[in-house]
Amino acid sequence: MNKIITIYVLNRKQDTLIWLASIVAITLLLLRVKITHTMYLLFLIWNLFLAIIPYVLSSNIYSNFFDSTKKFQNCVSAFIWVLFIPNTFYILTDFTHLHFKDSLQFGLDLLILSSFSIAGFYIGLLSLHHIHQLTMAKYGNKMGYLFIVSISFLSAFGIYLGRVLRYNSWDIISKPIALVYTSIEALFKIETIIYTIQFGLMILISYIIFYNLKVKNYNHKTD
Repeated sequence: MNKIITIYVLNRKQDTLIWLASIVAITLLLLRVKITHTMYLLFLIWNLFLAIIPYVLSSNIYSNFFDSTKKFQNCVSAFIWVLFIPNTFYILTDFTHLHFKDSLQFGLDLLILSSFSIAGFYIGLLSLHHIHQLTMAKYGNKMGYLFIVSISFLSAFGIYLGRVLRYNSWDIISKPIALVYTSIEALFKIETIIYTIQFGLMILISYIIFYNLKVKNYNHKTD
């Protein structure tokens, strides 16, 4: 219960940081549009929107967690959350759109992509933290840690499907058969396995560091 209360207390501060990071990133991108008179990289706003969805869902699950009348709603939200959580870390792969034209534009694009990546990744870690805490509160620490490991590698596989195979979260509705078939086929490819392990470990290690900093910060405040 104490862990649930902790999430509630910190939620407002986290929301502020998320919106601040998002506003900074979008402002830099609009500045680029103004300077270069091109719409290049505007897709980052959509990617950031997709990254915010799982955070909204995890916050909603938390709010309704102890409401027995909303169990079905929580299950649906959790299912959608699993589909969308890879989007928060996917933004990191948008660095593939970084090209050198001149030093000024390269530096600005690097700053913009970094801003969106940091915002998206931070949102992902916070959303993971929500569900991780709720999982531990209900099922215990071991299940909580197993959940984090599983989601880290599932997210990495989702990133592979998006970046390499060019699927997105909506394809579970628009192209369910093709998505399932391609996903099963991809599981047996060495390229998929290596990609998933690399990104999965990056997400997992990042979250472990993030989580430990959160715990230390909370313990320091309660001492």
